[in-house]
Amino acid sequence: MAISNDSKVLLGFNNSQDVINLQTKYTLFKRVVNIVFSVTCDEGYDPQLMTQALNKLFERNDCLRITFVKEGKQVKQFFAEHRTVGLIPTLKFDTYGKMEAFINRFRRKPTNAYKGDVLRVVYAVNPEGKQMIFFKISHFVADTYGIGILVNDLFAVYNALRDGQELPPAPGSFFEIIRKDNEYRTSEALKKDEEFFHDYIFNRHPEHPYYCGTHGNKSDRWMKEKLKGNFAKTYLFVRCDTIGYQFTIPASINERALKWCEANAISLSSFYYYTCSIAQSLINDRCEKVLNLELLNCRGTVADRKAAGTKAQSIVIYTPVDYAKSFIDNIKPVYDEQQEIYRHTRMSYLDIEAMQHKAWNYSMLRSVNGVAFSFIPLAAPKGIRLEVHSNGKGALFTYMALIHDINTNEVYVNYDVQKLMVTAQQLIDFQNQYIRVIEGVLARPDAALEEVFPA
Repeated sequence: MAISNDSKVLLGFNNSQDVINLQTKYTLFKRVVNIVFSVTCDEGYDPQLMTQALNKLFERNDCLRITFVKEGKQVKQFFAEHRTVGLIPTLKFDTYGKMEAFINRFRRKPTNAYKGDVLRVVYAVNPEGKQMIFFKISHFVADTYGIGILVNDLFAVYNALRDGQELPPAPGSFFEIIRKDNEYRTSEALKKDEEFFHDYIFNRHPEHPYYCGTHGNKSDRWMKEKLKGNFAKTYLFVRCDTIGYQFTIPASINERALKWCEANAISLSSFYYYTCSIAQSLINDRCEKVLNLELLNCRGTVADRKAAGTKAQSIVIYTPVDYAKSFIDNIKPVYDEQQEIYRHTRMSYLDIEAMQHKAWNYSMLRSVNGVAFSFIPLAAPKGIRLEVHSNGKGALFTYMALIHDINTNEVYVNYDVQKLMVTAQQLIDFQNQYIRVIEGVLARPDAALEEVFPA
């Protein structure tokens, strides 16, 4: 990868990068800094032309030109003027087993953002003969929402080069967003954020929440903890080995959910978040105080939404489930609080976590989160299938990324779960419960949950 360091305006991290940097200080979390994803192209592509498009991608998306440097005890970043993709290997897989083995090898070695190594690319042909591209991107420079921007920009540029047309407008500047984020962190506006989260944690939800894993009471490891009385504390994994699974919520179900959300002024993201919490509650003895980590897409401005750089913010959402109330009466106050939280997510999660620790004895290394949840709407280019793969070393017990394909209206539910906590069958059981909850509340949204899901 060729790099030209012509511009060295040093900037600090934004909040997302702060959390990622903290995770890299613990060796067991280091693979979290990579996001491995792939695209499968129904109509194929010209590798030489695609390489040209990739170089344009670096030129048009400044987040791909970030390099991190140490300045004393601080880590800062600068945006290089020029960077290219370099040599791209080409692989052909005759079995899916060999392809999975490659993915496992590919994800194991972290990218090195300190040397400007933030994106690696491999061309491939899958066992069905379809052309693919594998990517490994540093989480320091992009999140899943940002990946959607990059994929759409790549194929828009490729199609323009192929057809001899003018290139479309480039995505937004991540440099400008980082600069503004740095300014905000020294502003008076942070006081309002601090006041909100103090009220949210200590006044609105002072009662200790409970750990509700996707395994329910079927995990031997969790049952040992539960018998000790550790209803809200899990434990630090020395070995964080995760495995990925993918399920699909059919378009027929998602379209019903969309109509219900539009009629009730609830976001589709909140609908899937809260139905997930109900599913967790049901398999965990109908627990009434679920705590999940929601990865919010903190892009509050048009400029934020146009840039691919990482802007996700992890926020703990305290989620009550009252079985005597209807689904609509349960979700409405949670949704309203989510909207409030969204307006205050420019406060550092590390500072929010310090409050949570005081209130609930919570910390990143002693997790009470059952699920880390994210919802990403994505309009992939026609004929392109995007898949986000497990990175194999997640720091979370269950990471759950829902990708809503706007073109097909299907929702791809991607899980990354700890092998030592959750078996394949337990996750299948949870997904079946999840679908049951979604269909149940759509059929009877005004009935009490105890009637929709009798004990």
